[in-house]
Amino acid sequence: MVYGDRHVMREHEQAAPAVFRAEHIESEEQVPETVYLPSQRATRQDEEVTLELRDTAQGDRALLAFTSLRELVDGCGDGQAWVAVRGHQIDDLRARSGADVILWDAALPVDELRTRYQEGAR
Repeated sequence: MVYGDRHVMREHEQAAPAVFRAEHIESEEQVPETVYLPSQRATRQDEEVTLELRDTAQGDRALLAFTSLRELVDGCGDGQAWVAVRGHQIDDLRARSGADVILWDAALPVDELRTRYQEGAR
């Protein structure tokens, strides 16, 4: 695993009210080799990583997955902590995290984006 944004510590208690512009990947053949997932802050020394789940407008718990780091930054903000995993792990991680669905390349509402310099995130 590769960990991102080690410099920012945040609370991750709230769920976004809904996500927009979500793409759906229908078959395993379409899953990229590397997938980027929003997570709580982690370091290389951490043995476990806590993935962030979001509630959808339909009431599902969603694991957000991104096909590139650029898509993750566009969808969650430049202050979002992340972890990179192999694409073939995504279904197992969805099940282990308790998510109902995977939303690909989803964009959070603007007021939910995390920026590098939010108050208390230095």
